[in-house]
Amino acid sequence: MIQLATIKEIAKQSGVSIATVSHVINKTRYVSPELVDKVEAVMKDLGYDKKIKEADNHFKIGKQSEIALVLPRLEGTLYAKLTSHISSQIAENGYNLTVYFHNDDITQEKTVITNILNNKRIAGAIIVPASKEAKQFGKLVQQQIPFVFLDRTVRVKGVDSVIPDSKGGIFKGCTHLLKSGHEQIALIIEQGQYSTSEDRVEGYKEALDSYKIPFSNDLLVEVDPDNIEDFERKIKTVWVNHEKPAFVATGNRMTLNLLKVINKLGLECPTDVSVIGFGDEEWSEIINPPLTILKQDTEEMAKQAVDIVLGKLEKYDDSSAVIKIPLQFSVQKSTQVIGKGPFGEKPVTPEELTLTKEETQQLMTGGYKVGISFHYGGTAWTRLYENGIRNILEKHGISIVSITNADFDPLLQVTQLEGLRMQKPDAIIAIPVDDEITAKKFQSISEETKLIFMSSVPEGMTKDQYSSCVSVNERENGQNMALLLGDYFKNKRDVKIGFIGHGAPFYGTHLRDAVASDIIRSSFNNIRIVDEKYFYRIENTYEVCKKMMTDHPEIQGLYISWDRPALEAIKALKELKREDVAIFTSDLDLEIATYLANEEMVKGLSSQRPYQQGIAVGLATAKALLGHDEHKYIGVPPYIVQSKNLLKSWKDIILEPAPPEIEELILNKFT
Repeated sequence: MIQLATIKEIAKQSGVSIATVSHVINKTRYVSPELVDKVEAVMKDLGYDKKIKEADNHFKIGKQSEIALVLPRLEGTLYAKLTSHISSQIAENGYNLTVYFHNDDITQEKTVITNILNNKRIAGAIIVPASKEAKQFGKLVQQQIPFVFLDRTVRVKGVDSVIPDSKGGIFKGCTHLLKSGHEQIALIIEQGQYSTSEDRVEGYKEALDSYKIPFSNDLLVEVDPDNIEDFERKIKTVWVNHEKPAFVATGNRMTLNLLKVINKLGLECPTDVSVIGFGDEEWSEIINPPLTILKQDTEEMAKQAVDIVLGKLEKYDDSSAVIKIPLQFSVQKSTQVIGKGPFGEKPVTPEELTLTKEETQQLMTGGYKVGISFHYGGTAWTRLYENGIRNILEKHGISIVSITNADFDPLLQVTQLEGLRMQKPDAIIAIPVDDEITAKKFQSISEETKLIFMSSVPEGMTKDQYSSCVSVNERENGQNMALLLGDYFKNKRDVKIGFIGHGAPFYGTHLRDAVASDIIRSSFNNIRIVDEKYFYRIENTYEVCKKMMTDHPEIQGLYISWDRPALEAIKALKELKREDVAIFTSDLDLEIATYLANEEMVKGLSSQRPYQQGIAVGLATAKALLGHDEHKYIGVPPYIVQSKNLLKSWKDIILEPAPPEIEELILNKFT
């Protein structure tokens, strides 16, 4: 038997919506003649016109020829989409759709039920209930009219429900915020004790409990989406009474109203406030920044509801079930990732580190000396970091006695640190090669001199043993890389990727890798990590990648912790003739930029801002020399770099125009 096309396939090939195809078939709304011709041509090509003729031959007329759909209203996208999907699906089965509205009024709902009972053409019903009481629907059960609850549920014996998994969706959204460092989260729900609202509150409470954060009734915001003044008042109250709360809106209109209030308050998302919205509306994906959204699978909800009603029309029984349809969760750019220090400290921004005239004068006359210990050198990252530090220290009369490079060898760094110590500097700036082997040496040095760490604090050190730690926001770094990967593969199904992380004990890269792994696994249902391996020395990445690709030739993309190991992986991929693999990594340098400019394997990266981080380190060191050790963690946001913004990114990060070869590669793409 030849499998005929579906309305969904016709819509896709015609470049129109499913609703438009339905209107063309059923002539339920005006569609331009050009679109009608286009849709009908595709229908003919796919043989769907034969399916319509067959349907016309057995289309039900007269008695029991209609399915009733009972809705609160048709405003907003959710119920409009559900109506469109349901209409298409019941039309394919020979029924007409009759729509009733109760406006969330129990009395009106009772009248609608009476009308359904008196209408002999109605064979079954799909109901979004207003009432929570089973007795409201008792006569439908008594007369054995098959019906199903949709979107909301009421406990009625023998009646199924198809509802969104609101509890699971809100749990996932709130957990995303909690993982991103937020502790105060406001949940906005619609007034009225509907089952969906109850589920959402339950998911919210469970997410808070999983992070040992107490529930606060002040952060549960019950609103009437139609009462804008009251909505605005409640959001302002939450914002004033709590420290930078994040907001989770649980409906389309609530999301739009929330964004209006945020704009009215002069706040920027996500710089000032993080937002997760409901994204059934198309505008949620095209606003700036794109919203992180929870989205209902209206097509699957409609399919399940129609299947249940039609199934009970064939064979009526009094069994019942609650079918929960998972919410789709799309992580975009409307939520901020709050980096935290090794002891859970909230970050201080570099802008908060200021020096008074008196402090500057004290530094200029102090004769202070500083030593610097890098984990490796010879890269743009190290050069820019050093330049940023020098900028501040030299400006304030602080001399650098020595700069060392350990080439990722922890034992060598221990030796170099002893050499720096013998020069008796007033402070040592260091990025530990690892968090274990170097720890004892740093603990010993802390008894004699100030320590300012870059990126990581060695294991076992206490807060009073160092002055400050300056780092890129590694949580955000990992999230950026995961989102770049997810966005690249968003239109593909069953994508298989490999994950290559940093195996050495180093807090910054471990955090980056862990966040990226978690987001890839939890946010992109179409992507699966089929192999996860770790390197300890950069050059080992070549063999790690080669074995991974040999074991899993189906891999289409790779996450690699940063650019230097990524370059080793690229060598392996070229040798295997697998230049089709998409790579996502961190940090900007000339060689990796060449691949990115040409979009040859490297598709996107999240870069540290080494010069800005160096400036922050210089300021933290100056403060420490004056006895100010209160700024324990200073966080610098990373920078997303893709081929399309590479020239600007290079200027912002490297602080000079891109090299001619990079400019040429970019310009050649547009000629």
